[in-house]
Amino acid sequence: MEEKFFVNKINSYENLISIQNQSDKYNLKGLKFFQNNDFENAIVCFFQALNFDKNYSHAYSNIGNVLVQKGEFEEAINMYNNAINLDKNNGLYHFNLGVAFTQLNNGVCAIKSYKKCLELDPQNTKALKFLGNCYTNIKDFDKALKCFRKWEKIDPLNPEPSFLQGQIHIRLGRFNLGWKLYEYGLKDNIRKPIEGYYNDKKELWDGKPFDGNLLVYGEQGLGDQINFGTLITELLEVQQNICIKVDSRLIDLFKCSFPSIKVISEDDKISLNEYDKYISLGSLNKYFRNHTNKFLNSKFERYKVYGHKHKEIKQLFSQINGFKLGISWHSFSDKTGSNRCLSTRDLAKLISVNNINFFNIQYGNVYKQVKEAQLISGKEILRVPFIDLTNDISSVANIINNCDLIISVDNSTAHLAASLGKAVWLLLPYDADFRWMEGLTTSLWYKNVTLIRQSKEGDWSNEINLIYNALNASNINVQP
Repeated sequence: MEEKFFVNKINSYENLISIQNQSDKYNLKGLKFFQNNDFENAIVCFFQALNFDKNYSHAYSNIGNVLVQKGEFEEAINMYNNAINLDKNNGLYHFNLGVAFTQLNNGVCAIKSYKKCLELDPQNTKALKFLGNCYTNIKDFDKALKCFRKWEKIDPLNPEPSFLQGQIHIRLGRFNLGWKLYEYGLKDNIRKPIEGYYNDKKELWDGKPFDGNLLVYGEQGLGDQINFGTLITELLEVQQNICIKVDSRLIDLFKCSFPSIKVISEDDKISLNEYDKYISLGSLNKYFRNHTNKFLNSKFERYKVYGHKHKEIKQLFSQINGFKLGISWHSFSDKTGSNRCLSTRDLAKLISVNNINFFNIQYGNVYKQVKEAQLISGKEILRVPFIDLTNDISSVANIINNCDLIISVDNSTAHLAASLGKAVWLLLPYDADFRWMEGLTTSLWYKNVTLIRQSKEGDWSNEINLIYNALNASNINVQP
């Protein structure tokens, strides 16, 4: 009798091993599909794993991961919760749950999940990063800094936690410290300076005048180069011989605005004998914007532009009577673009205001959005027919110069309009870019910009109503 019981136990154990092996087999197969972005087959395999073992927690978590990639965040949360119910002490499951909540802009639940992950795995630097970002999003900057400092101690060779701390300090007006920490963004290509910077063997410029030529590398996106380019006026007071590499679309703008410097495209080669020292454009801030007074006493006035189509644009605008308003409502930024954008309904309400000519200055493929907004509002958004709003920046600048007012979300068009000296009403999301700081209704970068800050995360209704009412006023003023 005892021998038979022993054999049965062995058979049960062997069956369990077989079931676990089958679950592992299908889980690994699903992970391979997942790595190749074959999400449908990946999910099939993970469910096959659950067919063999309904308590196989990894499969639930991996299904959640696939659903996150597909943008099905609510379903992903259900799967992560299934995994957690089976294994409450797996920190990775709590982290993944936090990611799904983050995607749904549910900061409270995301923070709770990341904190639980860190309780189980205090060395999880990704959880510290994401938790710090969550605290930044809700403007609890002290807790955000605490997370980034912990991350920094665990991973001292990683420049990102210092870089993120720098952005917070700049946002809070601690410019001297902030711009110094911002320099960490040049490590690991976080700030993405134009090609050539990291291979440059010349001496890095220290902010002091010297007898020779300085090469300035543009960095990041179009808006960053326009924004940081406003420091060149002060740079010229320190160093006269300058060459700058910028996005090819900005060549004319920089040449017209700074005729004494050499302006070349990001794709152009420059020989070593043409310059003696170099610096990245954003790094000029640590010398020329390290105190509030440096902003207030800026010598920059506005960019100048001519463009080969400026006469045609001016003539077209001269034929249109009434108030002319340029509008841009979308950002294509991978990281934060979705939070900055207006919906087509928000756009439709703005353009429905009578007695105003709305001109499209929005770059990118937004044809569908324009048609939807026009259908909802019954009002047309005018467009200059012969202008490429994405690539012909000089002509976009000319359109802006012929408008009475610009309304824009935070994108490169906003920086262009602001730096041209135009009156700009700038719509900022609740968690705005660090450059716009906190609590200000005017910009330190551009005196002509009115900052309209989102009062409730993800909801523009109050701000759209504010602008709509201001535009409907009998006498339009540039201050909303």
